[in-house]
Amino acid sequence: MTQQNLKLVFWILFGFWILSFGFSAYGWRITKELKQELAGKQAAVRANPNDPDTRFDLAITMAYTNNLQDGWNNLKKAVELDPGYRKKGLDLYIKKVNENLGDWRLRFRLAFAYYFNDKKKDAIRELDNVIKIDPYNVWAYGYIALIYGELGDTETAMDYTRRGLKIDNNVAALHALLAEGYNRKGEKWNSFLEGLEALRLKALGY
Repeated sequence: MTQQNLKLVFWILFGFWILSFGFSAYGWRITKELKQELAGKQAAVRANPNDPDTRFDLAITMAYTNNLQDGWNNLKKAVELDPGYRKKGLDLYIKKVNENLGDWRLRFRLAFAYYFNDKKKDAIRELDNVIKIDPYNVWAYGYIALIYGELGDTETAMDYTRRGLKIDNNVAALHALLAEGYNRKGEKWNSFLEGLEALRLKALGY
């Protein structure tokens, strides 16, 4: 191995060490209010596990409380329980939002209902409405970025991801999205660094 390669290996290993142990992070943490909301939705599902409405409701609370995989599992469960729930859920949350236009939680649910019905541009619009109501909602930025990524608009996806990171730079999911954006653009080193940061923050619970 050449001296130049040895230096490269050293700095990569040093980077791993610094990212893993060198600094503390003060990242997104669930608030007391959101903890209570999550606990209430989980209790509702335990009381009525075969109700697709309560499953969907819990799934979306999980989506904005950093419980992404569990949220996705509950979304899938809602449709397993009722194969027609995609349309029913969309109709339900259009009605609820129209009755309370200023409730960002309802708009978050409507966004996912649109997404669930493959209406991705409508989902983006509703998540933008979430941001208008709650400008510091990093999860809305993240899901908009994710959808733009699915639509093949990498630049806009990365723009929303960076805007979310300006609000809170210590959200693992946002760094993972940025890593994917860099990867799609062929910027492998930047993708590698963002991926490392995502892993570090994930290990710390962010």
